[in-house]
Amino acid sequence: MTRDEFEQQVTSSQGRLYRIARSYLQSEHDSLDAVSEAILKAWQKLGTLRNEQYFNTWMTRILTRECINIMRKQKRMTPVADVPEQAAPPTENESLRYALDALPQKLRIVTVMHYMEGYSVAEVGEILRIPKGTVCSRLHDARLELRGFLKEDIK
Repeated sequence: MTRDEFEQQVTSSQGRLYRIARSYLQSEHDSLDAVSEAILKAWQKLGTLRNEQYFNTWMTRILTRECINIMRKQKRMTPVADVPEQAAPPTENESLRYALDALPQKLRIVTVMHYMEGYSVAEVGEILRIPKGTVCSRLHDARLELRGFLKEDIK
């Protein structure tokens, strides 16, 4: 893969990568850092990509590892005071974002990858290295929890 091809692939997948990072990390800043680091690592390890057809899966796997590394570092840090919630009522998109953020991480990640990024159940399983059945059960659990969160928000 040439540099131009790499840039084109990265440019076309930046939004998707950010949304996946955001499903792991609560902070916009951390999500952007994770995407940047993943792109840098992908460029450095481009020679390990066996088949260019699987660039998106390979890149997503690098990103998930980077997000996990950031979360490990955060566990060792002392939390700073939380930022107060917005006073204005949330919009529909904000309500969905809050509901997604409230999901346990394991459910949030498969939900974002499958429903928002369009990965198949098999691809999500391959990227996260979990069985397809586990992906399906997590998607089911996530739908139930989201339904509950969003019903509460409507009331």
